[in-house]
Amino acid sequence: MVTTLHGTDTTLLGCDPGYGPAIHHALTCSDAVTAVSAYLKAETQRVLGFSGPLEVIHNFFTPKPPRRSREEVRRELGVADNEVLILHSSNLRPVKRFDLLLETVARVRPRDAFKLVVLAGGSFEPFVKDVQRLGLNGRVIVRENVNEIEDYLQAADLGLFTSEMESFCLSILEAMYFGCPSVARRAGGIPEVVQDGVSGLLVPSADPDALAHAIEDLIQKPKHRMAMGRAAQSRARDCFSAEAVVPRYEALYRRVCGLV
Repeated sequence: MVTTLHGTDTTLLGCDPGYGPAIHHALTCSDAVTAVSAYLKAETQRVLGFSGPLEVIHNFFTPKPPRRSREEVRRELGVADNEVLILHSSNLRPVKRFDLLLETVARVRPRDAFKLVVLAGGSFEPFVKDVQRLGLNGRVIVRENVNEIEDYLQAADLGLFTSEMESFCLSILEAMYFGCPSVARRAGGIPEVVQDGVSGLLVPSADPDALAHAIEDLIQKPKHRMAMGRAAQSRARDCFSAEAVVPRYEALYRRVCGLV
């Protein structure tokens, strides 16, 4: 039995007095344990007190071909040629700090230089009043429960993620595959995905002004942004593709089964 830890199994359930001991027992009884980031490995050892072998094998992503062109999707969203399309994709749980994201976007100047598309895995209703309060009407476009995420990923110019904690942040990797660099907080396992200053920008604090400044920098420097996008795409393919990651799982399974 091989157990793979993805995040909330450690960071949320592992802290629960009812679930924590059960998870620790399951890990102890496993023939091998993996985690999707070095950060998550350290948190598992700290939170659960797990001292057994734990191998880091990062997440991977295999995108499907988009069904529609970039131009078609941008027309659907009402994004002009001179506007930068900022992308955010998440389940909007509190740990994602979507409140901070809206505060950040509200400080980006000039305001007519961008639109924000939110691919929401949960209800956007709790944030409607915040959009109105911050004067972001017409700047924020919401699509809930999107299945064809690749259509929107290839239409975006820039990602924005303000999570309090991420074990890896698959949403950033998904954007990277389509040449879309991200601005994100330096939180959890994100620095293992994004090379700061090369394939994206990492901000060390929850300061919305600092995050907004990073966004403005990439809006105002399109050549720099596109170079980061190319670096992000190359890193996604080289480090986080199925071709790069799946053989590591296969080798682990063979070792556990005594086949090597």
